[in-house]
Amino acid sequence: MMTLSAAPDTLTQLVDTVLASPKYPAIAPELVQFIGQQELAKRNNQKAAVKATKNKLHQITGAYWQGAPTYAEWLTLLQSAGAADHSPDQRLLHTACRTLLAHHASTRERLPILREFYLTLFAGLPPIGSVLDLACGLNPLTLPWMGLAADTRYYACDVNNEQMVFLQQALPL
Repeated sequence: MMTLSAAPDTLTQLVDTVLASPKYPAIAPELVQFIGQQELAKRNNQKAAVKATKNKLHQITGAYWQGAPTYAEWLTLLQSAGAADHSPDQRLLHTACRTLLAHHASTRERLPILREFYLTLFAGLPPIGSVLDLACGLNPLTLPWMGLAADTRYYACDVNNEQMVFLQQALPL
């Protein structure tokens, strides 16, 4: 059984181990700590708690991705499309966004109905001044289909720090 004085060290070791793994280095440490604390309380085995924590993280974030994101390449794709796209309908930028949206399950499933989805979602609502998108995934890349006013504030949040840096760089496009 774990003593109270050992708990912080054990939890720190668990967090460090999970964040050092190839799949989870960019996950918010606070989330890893929160889940890790729960898993350590359920079992006395550090190795089992690490495995359970990784499993939960996979359920929360990892399961949605098709392959590992290549954010630098994605940003280059969006920048190239944005710079080359002089069409009024932004066809090149839309195509680039669709390509990237296909990498995440939650946006991939809406690709065939993006336009209709947002028309239905926002129908009958008063003008929208701001959007708060929690656990956003790649959803901010659907902004071109949302039909929001140019002055609408869009706030996106997710547990993956690398993803959020990418989206901060991509959103001005």
